[in-house]
Amino acid sequence: MYLINYKRTFYVAGMILCAACGNSKKQQQQAAMMGMMKPTVVAAEVVPAVYTVSEKFPATLVAHDVVQLKPDVSGYLEAIRVADGSNVTKGQPLYDIDRSRYAAAYGQVAATQQQAEADLAQRQRDYERYKSLLEHDAISKQTVDQAYTAMLTAQANVAAAKASVARAGTDVNHAVVRAPVTGKIGIVQVKVGDVINAGQTLINTIVNEHPMFADMDIPQARLPEFLRIQSGKGGDEKFYIQFGDGTRYGEAGKVLTINNIVDPQTGTVRVRLVFENKDGMLKSGMSIVVVMQYGTPATQLAIPAKAIIQNLSETSVYTISKDNVIRAQDIVPGPVTDTMQLVTSGLKAGDRIVVEGIQRVKPGDTVNIAGAGAGAAKP
Repeated sequence: MYLINYKRTFYVAGMILCAACGNSKKQQQQAAMMGMMKPTVVAAEVVPAVYTVSEKFPATLVAHDVVQLKPDVSGYLEAIRVADGSNVTKGQPLYDIDRSRYAAAYGQVAATQQQAEADLAQRQRDYERYKSLLEHDAISKQTVDQAYTAMLTAQANVAAAKASVARAGTDVNHAVVRAPVTGKIGIVQVKVGDVINAGQTLINTIVNEHPMFADMDIPQARLPEFLRIQSGKGGDEKFYIQFGDGTRYGEAGKVLTINNIVDPQTGTVRVRLVFENKDGMLKSGMSIVVVMQYGTPATQLAIPAKAIIQNLSETSVYTISKDNVIRAQDIVPGPVTDTMQLVTSGLKAGDRIVVEGIQRVKPGDTVNIAGAGAGAAKP
């Protein structure tokens, strides 16, 4: 009897042990299967570093001087003294307009001035003589007063005649169109014999391209930064011109001035840069790109651009906790350098972010990390 009982006990215990072993293996298999079911992502650690940033701004080149030649006298064009495309200096004669009518008008008003001066001389002599007679009571005071008034009238006539002579002389002088500024003249818009209308006919344009300005617009939020650059208290910022084919102009520019108003339509402020243009390669009106290049502090954080999640006006990334749980983290992005997105705020050094597999996960998921000790987010 006792032997039989022992056998039953051992049998039952063996069954329990086998069941426990089976459950343990099943749990291990389930755990392995659960691990295999977790999405796998590629992660990167956020590490501070120094980055070279190249920001681009659309800009337009504006010459130092752009002067349209529109004479203030009328007449037919008599002569062209300068070739198109020539470099001219301020005051240099460029075009001759027929001056015959202006010379005739000048002669007429000059004669009128002579008459007025002669009349004034006579009136002055009369006044002096009458004043002397009045001292001896040989003439009435009324006659002296009348002579004085006539002298003042004659003086006014002389002044008016001189003004007319000056005006006529200006017309004669302006019949020769001179360069108002030093620069390069363009292509003449009229021919010899054409009638020129004062203040209306465009004869040519003079452009002073030394130096050349580049006008660009910046967001109003960056105004303090550019004010520091203008005052010389910025960092190592450099400004270059980039042409449409990707090449750059050799010389760097600098901030010349910042406009005193914000455009209410765009929320931007106009910044004017200045560039030397000794070789004349830069032309007014050209559409170019201004490249602002500078180095960041060693504490700058950046992440691969492909880690960015853009949703309407919000920018975020997926961070990974110590337990490999996904969390959404809003960030404030800065400029882009190569494939790296600079981060202004939202992350700290040592954070892990998802750089590949973003589409397979969502906040709250537990994930596997591809390759233990994934590399840092370095450029």
